[in-house]
Amino acid sequence: MKSLRILLAVAVLGFGIQPAQAASDPTPTSTPTSTPAPTPSVPPVPNQPHTCSIRAAMNSKDLAYFYGYVMNATTGQVYADVRGQQQTPSASVMKSLTAAAAIQVLTPTYQATTRVYSVPSEPGTVVIRGGGDHTLSRLDPPSYTTYKYPAKISKLAAQVLASWPTGQPITKIILDGSYFDQPAWNTAWSNWDRTSGNISLITGLMVDSDRANPDLTDTHYDGTRSTDPVMKAGKYFKQALGVAASGATLVEAVTPGDAVEIGNVKSQPMSIWLDHALKYSDNTETEVIAKHAERMSGMITDFKGVQPMVQRALRAIGIDSTGLVMNDASGLAQSDRVTAKLVASVMAEASHPTSAISSLIGYLPVSGVSGTLSGRYNGYSALARGAVHAKSGYIPGVFSLAGLVYAKDGTVIAFAGFARQFGGKKLWAAAKPALDALTTRLFLCGAGSYY
Repeated sequence: MKSLRILLAVAVLGFGIQPAQAASDPTPTSTPTSTPAPTPSVPPVPNQPHTCSIRAAMNSKDLAYFYGYVMNATTGQVYADVRGQQQTPSASVMKSLTAAAAIQVLTPTYQATTRVYSVPSEPGTVVIRGGGDHTLSRLDPPSYTTYKYPAKISKLAAQVLASWPTGQPITKIILDGSYFDQPAWNTAWSNWDRTSGNISLITGLMVDSDRANPDLTDTHYDGTRSTDPVMKAGKYFKQALGVAASGATLVEAVTPGDAVEIGNVKSQPMSIWLDHALKYSDNTETEVIAKHAERMSGMITDFKGVQPMVQRALRAIGIDSTGLVMNDASGLAQSDRVTAKLVASVMAEASHPTSAISSLIGYLPVSGVSGTLSGRYNGYSALARGAVHAKSGYIPGVFSLAGLVYAKDGTVIAFAGFARQFGGKKLWAAAKPALDALTTRLFLCGAGSYY
């Protein structure tokens, strides 16, 4: 029972289950709301080198079998390396590497488009062709989902009806979910990941990320996912078409060659997707982003292509990807592997304003302020609230945290830490505050940090 309580407590952080308060921003926006790096009112004086030990924090028994790498993001000086070049499962920290690749391939304004068509050779047939928009929603105000101002099924239906011949019933609806290549399900995931709501099948056409009840205003919210997101999307589209399509047959197929577009809706821009995916650790969203990046890179949009795509992106910014194993984009796979050095190096690169991936930092949760870190950094660690921009992660057997610490003395520190149940050491939920305490120590030590 104790283990079950621990798993429930950490599910929000590791598996992208979003709370209601994460969803309802009252003001539409096309760019993410990011928290800037803390700016001290008085220029800080760097601590003297080698004057502030972080050993006790890194050796905390609550971190179990620990992998950590800490470096000055500006100079590259290494403050600590504890198994930092050994492979470890990543958990959701892997999302930051996927994002680093996507940022290089996809513009911040990139959007996914869902289209509807008529078919001249088949009177009575309507096609809905997914464009890889997992946020496409069946809900209208006052209901809302975890995604900001998504494209609406109702708008697509209205466009169809506005152009449809009077008196002509809709007899067939073709559902085209072929925008992404098969398979839609990754064998590196367990079926429980779907039935528990951690992730959906990744298809080119889905509605509300295939959540059973995505309405965050409803006390019966249900994040579990189905085995056929495309057909479920079709049922909601048919429902939105109303009486005109009451007798229509739903068929999963590719769009006919003579189809004529009669309407479309666009998703929120990629900047919004990345911000939400990293702040709230959304697994489906991250996998969808990876597939769009693969497609824009001219690659097959399957799970096997994620690692080479990310490695190519890392090479472009001078990062050595030794030790990287990506069987998915989200870090949900237990077989994924990273090194703490690799992840810390990516964070250090992103800290530079002129870097191709500098926008990554603005998408990360902030200690005690936003996303999966909003409820953390309490007690002693409250000292570092607002000073740590980092991606958290959890899968059974691993807690992780990686990002930047804007230290009290003005030093920018890149770090990555993985607490693992391994080598006979047990892992408990206490690993989360222990990771917070480590980064708080870095905040206080700054340039004086040493192990």
